Amino acid sequence: MTTSIGMAFSRREKALSHLVIIRTTMLELYSAHACWDWRKAGQEDSTGRVASTTTNWREHSDAVLVEILGICHSLNRFLTLPNATRARHRITHQGRAEAERTLDLGSKLYGCMLVRFGRLTDLCEVFKSEGLPPNEATRIRQWERIVLENCDGLRMIKLYRTPQALRSFARLFTVFLPPFYAPSYAEIALRLGSLGVGITFSVLTSLALTALFETISQMEDPFLGYTSLDGVDVETELSSSFGVQCMTLRTHFYRDAPPFDENNMQTSICERLPVKSFTLISNSKSKKKRQHSS
Repeated sequence: MTTSIGMAFSRREKALSHLVIIRTTMLELYSAHACWDWRKAGQEDSTGRVASTTTNWREHSDAVLVEILGICHSLNRFLTLPNATRARHRITHQGRAEAERTLDLGSKLYGCMLVRFGRLTDLCEVFKSEGLPPNEATRIRQWERIVLENCDGLRMIKLYRTPQALRSFARLFTVFLPPFYAPSYAEIALRLGSLGVGITFSVLTSLALTALFETISQMEDPFLGYTSLDGVDVETELSSSFGVQCMTLRTHFYRDAPPFDENNMQTSICERLPVKSFTLISNSKSKKKRQHSS
């Protein structure tokens, strides 16, 4: 049980580390598109941004901001999906159907996020076409890779849990071990001459084992911060507070820009559909599969 708790908390710490890298690298990506400048060959008196007549750099950086916020939105929805990796999701029929619906929605959300990474690459190509030096463009592409790599690390933490054998052993241990200590509790009661002390000691032992096991269960999915005191609040880290930080940077770079309207975000079709629609789609697919197999 101690090993399982250590594994669960190490996964939580890794998730926090991935989130820190994603947030900071995203902010650097936006800053690069919003303020990086360069000298064009033969135009020593004007910079690349000033010499460009085809690109509105404020709109360009806003487009980058749209994709960054969209990536965080999709990642937030993916990480806060219900857990679909328990033993019942592989053994029972209802569990397998639930896991199929959840994983189908998760794959769609992750696909939307990958499309937005592709759009960030296209926006970097706009930079290159305007004369951005290759070494600076390579650095931007490297930051994109770092963000994608850490997003995939969060996906692995979400989909894979601690070893099932350890969790099954802990569950059996907490249920069947306390009765075997009944003679010890009776001996304590006889020696102290108090039945209440023996009963209290037995209750505390069972309660401690159950609390340890519940700690393991709560930390299996570190992204459910709204149900666990020690969980990661990804809603705050990827949406509310991160959005405020992005708007602060935008105000710093473009003080006279109009307010940023999140309603104009060019979301893909799969992000416009509510979660219930995905469930219905998945149910229809599973029904067709069952009808075909029958």
